[in-house]
Amino acid sequence: MLSVCLVLVLLLILSLIPSVFNKFRKFKRKLLFSFKIPGPSFWEILRNGDKINVLTWSLLCRKKYGKRFISWFGESPTLFLNTPSDIKEMLTNSNLNHKPKVYDMTKPWLGEGLLTRTGEKWSKRRKLLNPTFHFNLLKQYQTSMEECSEVLVNKLSAVADGRPLDIQPYFTLFSLDVISEAAMGVRINAQENQNSEYVNAVRIIRQVIYDRVMSLTLDIPILFYFSSLRKRQEDALKVIHGTTKRIIEMRRKNLKNENVIFESNRRQAFLDMLLTRQSEGNDLTDENIQNEVNTFMFGGHDTVSSALSFTIYELSQNPDIQERLHREILEFQGCELESMKYLESVIKETMRLYPPVPIFSRCSKEDTKIGDLIIPPEVNVHANMYALHRDPDIYPDPELFKPDRFFDTSEVQNYAYIPFSAGPRNCIGQKFAMIELKIALIKMLLHFQFLPIPEYKPDVRMDLVIKSRNGIYLKIKKRY
Repeated sequence: MLSVCLVLVLLLILSLIPSVFNKFRKFKRKLLFSFKIPGPSFWEILRNGDKINVLTWSLLCRKKYGKRFISWFGESPTLFLNTPSDIKEMLTNSNLNHKPKVYDMTKPWLGEGLLTRTGEKWSKRRKLLNPTFHFNLLKQYQTSMEECSEVLVNKLSAVADGRPLDIQPYFTLFSLDVISEAAMGVRINAQENQNSEYVNAVRIIRQVIYDRVMSLTLDIPILFYFSSLRKRQEDALKVIHGTTKRIIEMRRKNLKNENVIFESNRRQAFLDMLLTRQSEGNDLTDENIQNEVNTFMFGGHDTVSSALSFTIYELSQNPDIQERLHREILEFQGCELESMKYLESVIKETMRLYPPVPIFSRCSKEDTKIGDLIIPPEVNVHANMYALHRDPDIYPDPELFKPDRFFDTSEVQNYAYIPFSAGPRNCIGQKFAMIELKIALIKMLLHFQFLPIPEYKPDVRMDLVIKSRNGIYLKIKKRY
């Protein structure tokens, strides 16, 4: 019996040798590749990991090491690309259609949704969802956006007394109201009830994901499993998934009762469109629908609240720009949003300085060529939008807020401005976000002036989106 056990153990060891050898070979290739490109050492990252502000660090590294640099985070190196040509190759390369392992941390919430899917699965789902974001359909949401903006104006009116105010929380709740009605067909009234169970659950799950992303240990599944964060995540997900499931069933019953054939003048939620496609025989399970709705909720509120916060901050710091924009809003009030060219320029300049998602990440499963580089499998590749948008070779005086840069977009170099990413995996909801931003800004600027606080400066950091760690403080004054 003992001899049989020894033979089995020996066979097990022998069976593992090819796997171990293959992993060693892959690691050796990644290691040799990393030696070819300058960048900070692994030990430097390990020593200063908790202190690093990724955004300012990436600017310093670009200046020190050049427009390509590499660094080790965990078991794989990460290549940072900072030029339009490299980033264009990265975002249009079919080999780089995969997301790095860090995105797995969102899967308990988002499952296999559009954000986390890769390869052919992603391509198939994107084709299915593209028609739901047609511009003519998106315009149906404008009424809801205007209603939520009116609530925002009322909330801000109550605090427009000239005292310092952090505006970030107001915009987070506003964008949650907009996206919940657009995604699920129900308004969660976050602005009126910021302590609701669902709003708190979203806040908690975001924080858990952020803490894991920024930790050098909690990205390891076994260590996360035994941490206190796991219980917080599970409790939050019970609320979020339970709410989504109830709403899916409610909307399905409503559609059946109404025997709906969608008409052009009927406002449709994103969820309604998915349920209709499911009933037409498309390959969509209830779990698929839940994943896409949660993905839309995840991607659609933080990005908008970030862009709104920094836009209002920059307007408070630049009163001449704020007044010029106010004059345009008065002149074109009641006209189509597209007619307000300066408004669009202001938003674009804000997202140049503060791209809501400042770094886009990809990973290849096979050798991939970018420029003169052959990138081995399992190397993470980052498009560093934050550094790209502040490149003085592309944008003179890059730290200055100058909306006129975008008045003539022909002067903007291809792939030099991509706050919504670009290529096949660009942001599917970018037109929705732009409409929402324009409507909210118009409503606020008709009612308020935003004034600066001397000596205050935001501590800009990379959260799940770009945010200010010390809030966005300014003063609000009623215009009338």
